[in-house]
Amino acid sequence: NKSKNVAGILRGSVRPEENVVYTAHWDHFGIGEKENGDSIYNGAVDNGTSMAWVLSIGKAFSALNKRPARSVILLFPTAEEDGLIGSYFYNENPVFPIDKTVACFNNDLLLPIGRMKDVMITGYGQSELDDYVKSAAAEQDRYVTGDPNSHTGMYFRSDHFPFAKKGVPALYARGNTDSREFGKEWAAEQEKDYLRNRYHKPADNFEPDKWNFEGIAEDAELAFTVGCKLVMSDIFPEWKQRSEFKGIR
Repeated sequence: NKSKNVAGILRGSVRPEENVVYTAHWDHFGIGEKENGDSIYNGAVDNGTSMAWVLSIGKAFSALNKRPARSVILLFPTAEEDGLIGSYFYNENPVFPIDKTVACFNNDLLLPIGRMKDVMITGYGQSELDDYVKSAAAEQDRYVTGDPNSHTGMYFRSDHFPFAKKGVPALYARGNTDSREFGKEWAAEQEKDYLRNRYHKPADNFEPDKWNFEGIAEDAELAFTVGCKLVMSDIFPEWKQRSEFKGIR
């Protein structure tokens, strides 16, 4: 079988080879065995929501009056569900040299359940990108937290990971644990309900009557704010001292 990575590039005005990448995988499982009469795996949350997140960030960059000094790449890797194949391929065949890639911002499975008080960083403590997120989160009256389920190893199972293995500081962050309206227990229950009943099933459908995009929009604003600081500057964020990826770059 063949499949393609898809990317959009906004070339930088001064140092176009230096770039920031936003990633969200576009693949899912296609058509399979019927469950409750439905055999199409739409993957609306996993990973349609994250693709919308990237596209909205791209729209914001393209609307800027002044073109950034560095390039912005919107990358939609394929075959994430088969082992991050598309992201690994990109890292071996990058648009610009991988050592000129300033940072990777990734998302995977953004729950459309409204505004959140938290910004949950999966792999919290890995790089200085955490500090940029803290600052941007404070502007939104939000706080940063680690992943309460870090034992599931999500930092090592999404499309930012091949970038990290090449030494590129990589961030996987979104509001997830603390609903502004309903609190932590409710947010945890929503996640459990999704994982139990819709994750990797034909039931992962777009439900416009139930979905609330406000939190995802805030996550997009935050990732745009942080990325904007990087593409307008000459900063290369560092890995934290204790990160296993520090020695690569």
